[in-house]
Amino acid sequence: RGRQFKQVAVDQSSEVRRVFNLREYLEEILTSLRPELKRTKHLVELDVPADIELKSYPGALTQVIVNLVMNSLIHGFEGIEVGIISVRARLNGSSVALTFADTGVGLSAQVRARIFDPFFTTKRGQGGSGLGMHIVYNLVTGVLGGSIQAGGSEGHGIEILMSLPLAAPLSPPAPAAQPSA
Repeated sequence: RGRQFKQVAVDQSSEVRRVFNLREYLEEILTSLRPELKRTKHLVELDVPADIELKSYPGALTQVIVNLVMNSLIHGFEGIEVGIISVRARLNGSSVALTFADTGVGLSAQVRARIFDPFFTTKRGQGGSGLGMHIVYNLVTGVLGGSIQAGGSEGHGIEILMSLPLAAPLSPPAPAAQPSA
């Protein structure tokens, strides 16, 4: 386990494109977040087939998952004692459909429309930079060569739908233009 944890730490600081097993890697990322999760009663469910291999940038994927989990803990589960985070993946031709969801407070239509905007935060003055989801958007659409959209509604949790190519582009494309409301 120690070696794998170190690999997550190394991947996070590098931009190496390599082959990795998606389920195993997600398990390692979630293990690295255990100290944050241990302070809560929230549960994490992983529903990822064991045979999905990506040739991609695990460091970028780590940043995406860490940002999403932390957003759920800080924003999504505000006032909720026991929430559930679920990460699901399904093979979809030459890409993988990766869904991150939580059973938190959800998003108003106004927040959902701006969630990927730089500096947009619902925690202004409370330590939120408003860059977490903007970084997630740029990593998914740039480095990982995929697409992302936010779903869910107020009172019904959040659902982040990502489509990631099984083989990320060799030189990452520029991030896609921000979706306009």
